[in-house]
Amino acid sequence: MNIFNRYKNMKNKILLLTLCLTFNLFGDHHKGSSDKGERKMPNPNHLLSFKECKETKDGIEGLLSAAESIWKEIEMDPENEEKWIEASVLVDLAANYSTVYDVWCKDMINHRMKMRIMGEKKKHKKEMKKEDG
Repeated sequence: MNIFNRYKNMKNKILLLTLCLTFNLFGDHHKGSSDKGERKMPNPNHLLSFKECKETKDGIEGLLSAAESIWKEIEMDPENEEKWIEASVLVDLAANYSTVYDVWCKDMINHRMKMRIMGEKKKHKKEMKKEDG
C-alpha cells in the first residue's frame, strides 16, 4: 500500500511537470500577433518558428540537466524508486522533444546557417574586389 501511494504521488508530480513544460514551450506563440492567431512562416512545411525551435532546444537542455541531477541522487541512493521513475520520465520527455526538434527545426536551422555562411562569403568576395580594384 505504501509503494502504491508513493507511485501515485510521483505520477501526479510527473503529470504536473509534463503539463508545465508543454504549456511553457508552446503556450505563448500568440503574443504580439496582429494576424489574429495565424502565424506567418517562411515555409509552409515549418510547424514551429525559429524562436519556438530555440525554446524547444532550451527545454531539452533543461530536461537533460534535471535528469543528470536526478542520476546523481540515484548514485547516492540506488534503492530510491521515485528517483528512478523521475529520471526515466525526464529522459523520455527529452527524447520526445528531441524528436520534435529533429523533425520540425533541424532543417530550418541548417538552412538558416547555410544562408548566413553564403552571405558572409559574398561579403568577403565584395571586400576582396574592392581591395583589388
